Amino acid sequence: MSMINTERISSGIEGIDVLLQGGIIKNSVNSIVGCSGTGKTTFALAYLYQGLLNGDHTLYLSFEETPSKLIGEAEALGIDIRSLTNDAEDLIHLVESEKIVEFMTNILPALAQKLKHRNIKHTRIVLDPLTPILWEFPSEKEQRKVLTKIYQHLSSLGTVLQTIEEPNAFGQTDIGATETRVPIYLSDSVIHIQNLGLGGKYNRTCKIIKSRKTPHHEGIYPLNFVNGPGIVIDTSSVETVEVDPMVYDIRYQELMKKVKELSQDKDPKKRIIAQIAKNLLGEREKRDTRQNMELVEVLTDKHVLQEVRK
Repeated sequence: MSMINTERISSGIEGIDVLLQGGIIKNSVNSIVGCSGTGKTTFALAYLYQGLLNGDHTLYLSFEETPSKLIGEAEALGIDIRSLTNDAEDLIHLVESEKIVEFMTNILPALAQKLKHRNIKHTRIVLDPLTPILWEFPSEKEQRKVLTKIYQHLSSLGTVLQTIEEPNAFGQTDIGATETRVPIYLSDSVIHIQNLGLGGKYNRTCKIIKSRKTPHHEGIYPLNFVNGPGIVIDTSSVETVEVDPMVYDIRYQELMKKVKELSQDKDPKKRIIAQIAKNLLGEREKRDTRQNMELVEVLTDKHVLQEVRK
C-alpha cells in the first residue's frame, strides 16, 4: 500500500516515535501485533488520547469491548480521556459481531465518504482488534480484497492504527501465521509486542518489524506499563557507544557457546529459550545483532534460567 506523504504524527507512545525516527507516517496503516495481554489496546487508547490532545478528529471502532470498559481500562493506567471531552464513551463505537460483514462492506465505506464530504483534514482511526473481521473473511483472497478497499478509504481520511491478535505459544517468534499474514503484508508499519514471561528488564518487549518510506531502529526494546503514559518503550540503548570490534567478537562467541550448551539441556523450556537466543544473535555482521546481545545475556542468565525451571 502506497502512502500519500511522509509527514509525521506522534503515536502517543513514549519511545515509539524515537524508534520510527520521527513518528508515524501520516495517512498510513499501522499494525500493533501481539498475543493476548501484551498491551495492544493500551497502545490504541494512548494513540486516541494523543489525537485528542492534538485536536484531531478521532474514530475508534471496537470489535469486542464496550466503550465504558475501554475508557475504564484507560483510566486505570492514568490515560485520562474524560479530562479532554465531555462524552468519552461517544468517542468509541462498538461494532457487534453479527454486524461486522455489513459494517465493513457497506457502512464503513459510506461513513468514509461522509467524513470526506465534511472536509475534516485528518482523522485518527483505530480498529481494535482487527481479528474478528479476519474471522468473517476466512480466505486470504477475501481478506486482501476487503482490507485493501477499507484501507484505501480510511487512509484517505487519516492515519489508521489497528491491533491484531497473534496466535502464539511460548517461545514462538514468527508473526507470519495465516491469521495475521494479510493485514501485516498490507500494513505500512508493523510493531510487534511480546510478553516473554521471564521477568527482569526484557519481560515485555517491542520491535519494529517494518516501516515503509521511513528508516527505523532495529532491535528489541523493553516495554513497560506506566501510570500516566500507559506504555513506555525504553529506548535508552538507541544511542550507544561504539564497541571495539575485537571485544564485540569475543562477546559474540561467548554468547553463542552459552546458547549451544543451553540447546542441549534436558529441559524443553530451556531449549526453546536457546532457539530464541540463537535467532536473536543471527549472523554477527547484521546491524541489529549487537542490540540483541543484551537481551540474549538476560535470557541466558543463570538466575533467569533457575526461575524457568520452577
